[in-house]
Amino acid sequence: MNSLFSVSNCGMYFHRFCYIISVSIICMLFFVLNPSICIGQNNLIEGDSLNTSFQKNKNTNKKLYTNIINNSKNTINILCDSKMQGRGYVDKGEQIAANYIAKQFEKIGLLKYKDTYFQSFNLKSVNIFPKKVQLKSRNKTFQGGKEYLVSSFSNSGKGKVGILYLDSAFFQNDSAQIAFKKVSLKKTAVMYSDKWTKKIQTENPSFLEKIQEAKAIFVRTKKLIGVPSPVAYSKPYFEVLDSIFPVYPALGLIDLEDLKVTKKANKIKTLSFKVKSKLVVSQPSQNVIGYIKGTKNTKKVIVFSAHYDHLGKMGKDVYFAGANDNAAGVAMLLELAKYYSENPPEYSVAFMAFGSEEIGILGSMFYTQHPLFPLKNIEFLLNLDLIGTGEQGATVVNATIHEKEFEILKKINTENKYLKNIKSRGAAANSDHYFFHKNRVPSFFIYLNGGSQAYHDVDDKPQNLSLFGYQNLYQLLIEFVNQLPVK
Repeated sequence: MNSLFSVSNCGMYFHRFCYIISVSIICMLFFVLNPSICIGQNNLIEGDSLNTSFQKNKNTNKKLYTNIINNSKNTINILCDSKMQGRGYVDKGEQIAANYIAKQFEKIGLLKYKDTYFQSFNLKSVNIFPKKVQLKSRNKTFQGGKEYLVSSFSNSGKGKVGILYLDSAFFQNDSAQIAFKKVSLKKTAVMYSDKWTKKIQTENPSFLEKIQEAKAIFVRTKKLIGVPSPVAYSKPYFEVLDSIFPVYPALGLIDLEDLKVTKKANKIKTLSFKVKSKLVVSQPSQNVIGYIKGTKNTKKVIVFSAHYDHLGKMGKDVYFAGANDNAAGVAMLLELAKYYSENPPEYSVAFMAFGSEEIGILGSMFYTQHPLFPLKNIEFLLNLDLIGTGEQGATVVNATIHEKEFEILKKINTENKYLKNIKSRGAAANSDHYFFHKNRVPSFFIYLNGGSQAYHDVDDKPQNLSLFGYQNLYQLLIEFVNQLPVK
C-alpha cells in the first residue's frame, strides 16, 4: 500500500515520521507537476487459515474455489523470495516480478492489449542503496532493517561521529535552541526522538536547516517504517529503533562552553556509519495488464487491480518481502483471472498489476493518463491491497461515495457471513484506485483488518500472514461482481 496516506483502522500505519509524510508528498508533486514520466519501455504457515464460516456456506461451484489458499500461498512465497529483490528498484526487482506476472497471465490465457502485457513508462528518478550499508558502535554492529533503516532521501556518507543527543529539555527551551544554532556540527551527528518531528516542522523549520550541517542525523522511533523517494536531499539520515538502540546521555540545555569541555574530554559517545546512495535517472517501470473478452457486451469492463511493487532492498543484505503489501493482492488477482477465464461473463474483465505504487501510486496514475481502452467503459474497479489477514473484517474505501454498490456488498456478506464486518470509509489517496476515482471511474479499494501488524518493514513476510479472510473475500468479490447492475 502506498505510504502517502495510511489505512485508518491500523494505528501502526500512522506511526511514522512527519518527514516521511513530507517526502511522500514530495514524491507525488515531483511526478504530478513534472511531465517526465514518459512512455518507454515456501514458507507460509500451514494449517487451516480459512474463516470457519466459509465451511458452512453452500457453494454451487466448489470446484472453482478449492485451491485458492494453496495456490495463493505458492504465489506469495514466490513474490516474496529473495530472488525478487523486494520487488523494488535495486537489481531490477520490479522488472523480475513483472515478468513473473506476465508469464502467469500467459498461462491463464489472458488476452493482451496491443501486442504485450506490459505498459512501460519511466520514472524521472529514484534514490536507492545498492551497496553495503553499515552502522556500528564501539561494541556492536547494528542490524539493518531490524534495528535501523537508512531514510530513502539520504545522500551518501561515511565516518565516525560524536552523538549530540537532544532531549525533551532541549526542545522545550527556546534559549537552548538559540544556542544550538551556534554549535559547530561538522564532526558531529544529531540525535533526537521522532516525537519532536512535527513540532520542528511546524514551529521551527530553521532547525531542519541547522541539522543539515551535521555529518549524520539519527531519529529515534518505536517502529521502523520504510518508504521510497525520488530524490536525495539530506545528509545521511537514519531511523533507529528506540527499544534496541542505546540511550546516549543528553547534554541537556545547550551551553557552548560546557559542550566544548565535553568534546575535549571525549565524553561524547560515537557511532561509525557507511551509506552509499545512488540516484537513478529515468528508472524503467511497467504495469502488467491482461483481460478476458466478454461473451456479449465486450465494451463494458470490470477491472480488478493490485500493485506488485514493494520497497526493494537497503544495501546488499536487507530486503523487504512485502507479503501483505502486496504479494497477497497479486495472488488474489491471479486467482480471479483463473476463475473468469473458466467462467467468462457477458462483459469483459481486465486484470491490472500496477508498478511504482509505493513511490506515489505512479503506475496507476500513468495508466489513467494513457488508458488502453476508454476509462468511461469501466463499469467498476476493485482494487486489492493489504488482504493477507481478515480477523477483524474488511474496510472499503469510497464506500460513502458509491453507497448503492456498498449496500450490495454488505448484503452479500451479511447473508453468507463471509467476513466479520465490512466498514465504510470515504475517499482516500492511499492505493491504486485513487486516480481512477479522480477520473470518475466507480471504484472500491478493499483491505482486510486484524492479524499481522507488519507494514513497510522487514517483518512483512509470508509466514506472518494468516490469510484468515482470504478465501471468503475471493468468493465475496465474485458474487458482488455477479450482482452489479452492469449497464
